[in-house]
Amino acid sequence: MTAATATKRRQSTEAADSKRAEIMEHCAALFDKVGYHKTSMQMLADEVGLGKPTLYHYFPSKTAILYAIHDTHMRALLDGLVSSDDETTNPVDLLRSACIHILRQIANHPGYVRAFMDHYGELEGGMRAEIRAHRTDYFNRVVAIIKGGIETGRLRPCDPIVTAYGFLGMCNWAYKWYPPLASERTPEDMADALCKPFFEGLALPA
Repeated sequence: MTAATATKRRQSTEAADSKRAEIMEHCAALFDKVGYHKTSMQMLADEVGLGKPTLYHYFPSKTAILYAIHDTHMRALLDGLVSSDDETTNPVDLLRSACIHILRQIANHPGYVRAFMDHYGELEGGMRAEIRAHRTDYFNRVVAIIKGGIETGRLRPCDPIVTAYGFLGMCNWAYKWYPPLASERTPEDMADALCKPFFEGLALPA
């Protein structure tokens, strides 16, 4: 393969990925507007401005679009979750970073997040199993941050699993109320306001 051919293929792949991302954004917004169950592939094609056969070229079904939204959202959260392996890192800082990434996804992709929160149950078979594995991985990493903080004496003794559920529930529920505020309050600012009482109860004095 020549360098020119490789470059052309890479550009073609990047263009296809960009188009898929655009389709997902439009479809997530339509799911949010009219509801997943009421949305047809024809409605999705009209929303994106494509012919129905062209939409099928990118996604074979409505469920495939929903899966792609879930997968993209989870990968963004996993990529943004800082490792807890370094014992010198303050676990509160790691949890704050996790909250910021959740809020950033809510601010930048509200349709994605609402589809993720409200329609996980619509996924079936291998698609659902893969997303469930991502969710479990993410949850376990948050638990590990809390456990590490307890073991190093930086966090108060607590049930790390229940605490992780409480923390993520607090952060994720913001998808219901944060989007209208996102233009006024950054994810960093909102994370501090949202998590301060939680962290003050969890952290031990230095």
